[in-house]
Amino acid sequence: MSGIIFLQPGYAHYRDKLFSLLAKRHDLTYIYISSRNVYPGDVDPGKIPHIFLDERKLPIPIEIIILLIKRRPKIVITSISSSLQTIIAYVYAVLFRKKLILWIEEWRKPDLNGSSIKNALRLLRFSIGKRIILGSDVIIASGIASHKHALSLGKNDQNIFVTTQCSDDIAHRDTKINEHRKDKITFLYMSRIIDWKGLDVLLKAYAELEKYKDNVYLLIAGDGPFRSYCEKLASTLKINSIEFIGNVDPTEVGDIYRKADIFVLPSCFRSNSYEHWGLVINEAMSMKLPIITTTAVGSSYDMVENNKNGIVVKAGSESELYTAMNTILESDLKKMGDYSRAIFEKNNNYNEMESVFTEAIKYVDNI
Repeated sequence: MSGIIFLQPGYAHYRDKLFSLLAKRHDLTYIYISSRNVYPGDVDPGKIPHIFLDERKLPIPIEIIILLIKRRPKIVITSISSSLQTIIAYVYAVLFRKKLILWIEEWRKPDLNGSSIKNALRLLRFSIGKRIILGSDVIIASGIASHKHALSLGKNDQNIFVTTQCSDDIAHRDTKINEHRKDKITFLYMSRIIDWKGLDVLLKAYAELEKYKDNVYLLIAGDGPFRSYCEKLASTLKINSIEFIGNVDPTEVGDIYRKADIFVLPSCFRSNSYEHWGLVINEAMSMKLPIITTTAVGSSYDMVENNKNGIVVKAGSESELYTAMNTILESDLKKMGDYSRAIFEKNNNYNEMESVFTEAIKYVDNI
């Protein structure tokens, strides 16, 4: 028998610090559903107790079922309320009278737009997720937005533990010498380029800003299926001071942040997608950057204080984003950046995050 099984969709190196701390405190094994990294890089879990499931042997759901029945863990920790891994874990916990801890990042009910079939599937998935949220022994909510979401579904606050998400401290990485533009103030977008990330909204707002400001520059790092559309849009809008640099090697992320003066994450609510957290916000704040982001970004509710370390605007609003970019140019960027770092140091704490998980584990151990 194993004490705790922690199911994860795939290995992500930015979880190493948390998972290593937990493994030192508990009899715990991590089960990675995917055999591939979900974040660029060739690192692996190292000495952290783990198993990679292999879909070439058996279908993954069957592997999870066999593993749970064979090991009979007293506690299962999983994430994503309506995922197949969580459904299996929930059924296991009910049938064998074990404990279930559900770690959620979601914080929004589905929008019912589109075809009736899609809406029916969305409602079904939401209903399953809600049932598991209410039926789990404990919820670990990722920040203020996820906490409010769990409460809105009827979850007892006594059974909810809240923690912010944590990222690596980019400022402590060794970086190469790079050239920071001194003649212009650089806005940085660094993320995947997919439609709900809102890069098109940023481009339209920036195009308007560039009409009145000749001391601005827009640096876009990342790649994705929406990139070609955005490059054509930038050309159509006749944006001059802009650069698309494509994918960034994880070892060079710090260099890119150091080229920037202001970080922008303009995510939108589109096709029922939104930013559950947005770890790039944490990373940018570690580098003392002021933040402009939107109400579609989960971390905005925990990490950004309006007019202190950044500005939060209505998701999808070109006019509000333009106003925020224009306003922040008149602000004390160094003071805002220092405040970003202070909030990062307060809220981006792996030891505190581990303590929340440990409190949740102790709680279910005693019920």
